[in-house]
Amino acid sequence: MKLQSIQILRGLAALLIVFYHTRAQEFRSIAANGASEPSWLTGIVTNGFAGVDLFFVISGFIMVFVTKNQPRGMRTAADFLFARLTRVYPIWWFFAGITTIYMVGLQGLGGYGEGWPAFGHAAPVVPYILKSFALLPQADDPVLAVGWTLVHEVYFYLIFSLFLLASKKWWPALLLAWGIAVVAGSMFGLSGPRPIDLSALVFFPMTLEFILGAATGLIVTSGLAWRPGSIMLLSALGLCAALCIQGVETEHTLQWGRVLLYGIPSTVLIYGIVTLEMADRLAWLVPAAIGCAVCIIVFQLYGTVDTSPIALRRGGTILAVSVGALAMLATLWAGWLGGQVRPQAIRALGPPLGAVKAWFVRIGDASYSLYLVHTIVIVALRLVFHALGKVEPLAPVFRVGHPGLLDNVVYTLVCLGASIWLSLLSYNYVERPMVRMFRAWRGKMFDASRRTPAPN
Repeated sequence: MKLQSIQILRGLAALLIVFYHTRAQEFRSIAANGASEPSWLTGIVTNGFAGVDLFFVISGFIMVFVTKNQPRGMRTAADFLFARLTRVYPIWWFFAGITTIYMVGLQGLGGYGEGWPAFGHAAPVVPYILKSFALLPQADDPVLAVGWTLVHEVYFYLIFSLFLLASKKWWPALLLAWGIAVVAGSMFGLSGPRPIDLSALVFFPMTLEFILGAATGLIVTSGLAWRPGSIMLLSALGLCAALCIQGVETEHTLQWGRVLLYGIPSTVLIYGIVTLEMADRLAWLVPAAIGCAVCIIVFQLYGTVDTSPIALRRGGTILAVSVGALAMLATLWAGWLGGQVRPQAIRALGPPLGAVKAWFVRIGDASYSLYLVHTIVIVALRLVFHALGKVEPLAPVFRVGHPGLLDNVVYTLVCLGASIWLSLLSYNYVERPMVRMFRAWRGKMFDASRRTPAPN
């Protein structure tokens, strides 16, 4: 069973990360062009890295959800691990390979420059590349930097495969023990801001987000459903509030800070939205979407940036969340009143709203490709815009940092559009064929009656 609600959240998480990295490249373009204007992508975009936290919680939830009816034992564990690793590695090798070929062609194996952080630390290049492709812990980000999160994902899958050897009644205790170990290891200084070695990987605080997602999966599959609509609306506002109030990134906010700010509301949000879908009540997404959109717009208009004083950010967050909550209540009231007075008009909204939902589901389907391809796209477009911006008649459109917003808006929209388009191409012609091929191999290797459904 493919959960559309989860695909929607995957799509939103990926888009949040795309905007975050687009903003970073926009800053680089402004600096390269000798300008000093601020980015026009402010507000929640400054904390768009929170999309990774949402992804981690989703991963934990999905692992429990898709194995809920599977028998326990070595065959199931091996089947699961084969399914997950063949889902992650082939498409990762494809895009990491493109990046490696480009950088080696540009700089050679002995070069040094942007995109090769290992060279700056005098690290041996070949082992660095091999570890990158294997998604093993090391001092630097992989050749395609976003792959640092996949190092964690592979670790999650390896540990969870061991869960499949134990009876499901032991899972709550095992998850609790895992969480306590992560907290204890972090308190003793065994973790760090990146998975630079095995210790930092094992005790990395964000592992707790995967554990929280898995715990949510246990709750949902147990059938517990308490006020999912209200919980979903409140958690959506909570996540928006966290995205608004977070200021400049620090070592704390990139570890335990993000778990508390983004991991917890993401966990509650997943519980609410999945429970609603299982009860066929996804209409609650309408007030949630409207309320969150209003919250984001109000905070954007408030005019704070990540370097604004905390008191100013707190004031903007309270105002934005309050107006967003009122928008949610107004939408609920309008929907109830419309259902009483103009039911045909309310039903007529079904097809267009369904089309919007289908679009986000499709983005969610392609979210892995989008996550991998978008940094390649926006860096390439930054170089293209920089070259075109040197042509004076084209400067107002392509010289990022030129007076006015036109250049900034065009760069953002082109990055977003190109990233989505190429991710859909990748999903249809690279990722899905790979998934089908390995699924067929999996069918030959494992008993069909014991196969673990592969999540999309």
